[in-house]
Amino acid sequence: MMVQNQYDIIIVGAGVAGTTCALALQRAGYQVLLIDRRTSIDEYKKLCTHFIQPFAVPILHRLGLHALLSEPHSVKTKAAFLVPGGVIDPPGGYGPNDQEQSAFAYNLERRVMDPWLRQEAVAAGVSVSMATALTDLETSADGYQVRLMVQRYPVTVNCRLLIAADGRESRLAKLLSAPQKLFVNERMAFFCYAKGIAVPTQQRSLFSLRDQEMSFLYPLIDERTLLSVYIQKDRADSWALAENEFSALVALFQQHMPQLDFSQATPDSPMLGYKKYDNQIRPAVNQGVPFIGDASVSIDPMSGVGCGFALQAADFLARSIIAQGINSASDRNQALAQFASEHGAFFSAHIDGIVADSRVNKNAQSMLNTYRVILNDEHLQRSYLDLTGRLITPAKFQRDYLKAIARQRSQPVPVQEA
Repeated sequence: MMVQNQYDIIIVGAGVAGTTCALALQRAGYQVLLIDRRTSIDEYKKLCTHFIQPFAVPILHRLGLHALLSEPHSVKTKAAFLVPGGVIDPPGGYGPNDQEQSAFAYNLERRVMDPWLRQEAVAAGVSVSMATALTDLETSADGYQVRLMVQRYPVTVNCRLLIAADGRESRLAKLLSAPQKLFVNERMAFFCYAKGIAVPTQQRSLFSLRDQEMSFLYPLIDERTLLSVYIQKDRADSWALAENEFSALVALFQQHMPQLDFSQATPDSPMLGYKKYDNQIRPAVNQGVPFIGDASVSIDPMSGVGCGFALQAADFLARSIIAQGINSASDRNQALAQFASEHGAFFSAHIDGIVADSRVNKNAQSMLNTYRVILNDEHLQRSYLDLTGRLITPAKFQRDYLKAIARQRSQPVPVQEA
């Protein structure tokens, strides 16, 4: 495509966060240039759990993308947790019964979602330039002068606002020397797509939590299943030496989910994964540039929040820009202040809990005691489900947990007959 000399907004990174933000802003009347290093709009991120948590589902509806949430594009689902002592799977969906849009999660593969979002952006009028890299930038009297390499040709473009949505290894973060915080993630992970596994009852996504190991099973479209495990280094090292990593993966699932039949399971992808993925946090705004998606919050994939957090950050930023405008430096500052405030209020409530959970050395007896309290209280089970769907904060769940303990302690102890 031909890149013009002037845009209102340039967004670097055409992943979930960058593309949804571009779509919302273009529809609001801004001229948006969306750039990405990938060579085609059909390319997609492969290492992802594809789990759109219920808190983010209304954002897709507001963008008019609800078709993505229907067959044959995604699987309507709900998490069920297999924990020591039982199963956390309260009846109904997530949240209040009258909130239909956030009552369920969706397993929406990136091979479907990423191209769809970019095609919607193009249809809305966003200038999408693939095979394009940002090489340098300078501030100008009315924004930024950005130097790009568009399919090996240098181009200089001006814009009023520049947005960083270029992922964990953000080029913009490096150019701006953006500060970041790193928190150790002691888990390693393996991901693999498989066929030949029957869909769990009611299309549940199953999460087995066992001491220091976890295995997650996500039913997908086209009779595929995503198997992901989060394990410690010694187990990961033994798998690396195994002749058949897929067999080792299936053996773990057979141990963790004995109610399912894995006898016909066959791999439908190579084994994916990581051995080091520290939790990484950057400020929501740095030197006048807002950061969204993995460019700002890139944390343990075990939590399954990546796509939802990307959608939420993009929504916060787009609404702030639309509300405040970017015509003047004052407008831009107000828009970014509103964005930073909303971003901080929402994400800080969840990040601390997820980061703490990624430090795997937990007391097994303490965890067992926690699950017992949850399993013995249906209201607390619903609260736990809503926490994992990010509909409530960890602080709200903690309050509900303490109330459940008080209720259980106040219940009379049954008298044992002699």
